Amino acid sequence: MAGVIEGIVAVIPARSGSRGLPDKNVRDLCGKPMLAYSIEAALGSGRFDRVIVSTDSERYGAIAMGYGAEVAYRGAGLSDSEATTFMVLEDLLGRLDPQPPAFALLQPTSPLRTADQVEEAVDLFAARSDEFDFLVSMERADHSSALVKQLDGRGGLGNFDDDFSAYRRQSFAEYSPNGAIFIAKTGKYLDQGHFFGVRSLAYVMDKESSVDVDDLLDFRLAEICMRERIGGF
Repeated sequence: MAGVIEGIVAVIPARSGSRGLPDKNVRDLCGKPMLAYSIEAALGSGRFDRVIVSTDSERYGAIAMGYGAEVAYRGAGLSDSEATTFMVLEDLLGRLDPQPPAFALLQPTSPLRTADQVEEAVDLFAARSDEFDFLVSMERADHSSALVKQLDGRGGLGNFDDDFSAYRRQSFAEYSPNGAIFIAKTGKYLDQGHFFGVRSLAYVMDKESSVDVDDLLDFRLAEICMRERIGGF
């Protein structure tokens, strides 16, 4: 198969603490803990040797194993809001033996991302791995970058110095990362510390699949989309 990368693993980070929406990673979403959708997408893609949930919680670990994932427990130093994604991945990847040649990061806050999309992204990355070391899923931006600026030091609109009454949507598309799928060659990621740059390939996703749950409003949107998808709305 064109999409096979021998030894690639999927990593799903699921910390138990959440300020915006408590326990959001295991919050019930249409009959399943939200974490389950990412595990099912990873397993359903058929592209990974291992699907590993990184967590600080035995409760989360039990849920993950119940849906077919392996569990890697992280230490206290990697369990608070100060721990970066790189710190968590560096620790986990360093403990895997053998260390995988590539990995995918699938955040549980993207429950509408599908197994087919994960499969397609891995296939795309594999097909173009001579050119690229990373892949990041993207969505078309709702607003042009011309409309997104900081307020000035007075709390005013000094940085918005164009005549926006005559604004027309630009003829070219702009994109932003949606947080759903990240893929990297392990060594390159550990050297660079992030997924972005000239050696990173875009995988563009539709708006519905790009829903990223950060707060209660996002969660309600995810519920509406999921109910429509499973035919229960």
